[in-house]
Amino acid sequence: MKKLTDGLRDFWKCEICEENSQLFVCKICRRKVCLEDFVITQGICKVCEMSLCQICRRNLSIGKCENCGRIICQSCTEYFDGARRYCKECWDSILNQKGKREIYLK
Repeated sequence: MKKLTDGLRDFWKCEICEENSQLFVCKICRRKVCLEDFVITQGICKVCEMSLCQICRRNLSIGKCENCGRIICQSCTEYFDGARRYCKECWDSILNQKGKREIYLK
């Protein structure tokens, strides 16, 4: 939650640390951030970097794989039944170890 600001002077502060001056705009969330909270090589803020899918590293994650625990995006989600979500890599290995019928009956 943002703290009370000091008028126009705080308008130019980083939206993450609220201390340094904003120098960059994140290409994903459009936050205005300082150099310390910006990943120059990717053009995104540190918050978005931590939230990126751990498989494709392009999209923001929406959940966690039940098997490996990595955070994954919609595109990298292979199976989702409303409660359990599996990434493409884990789902393929699960299908190779067990039959499809066993998994769907659980």
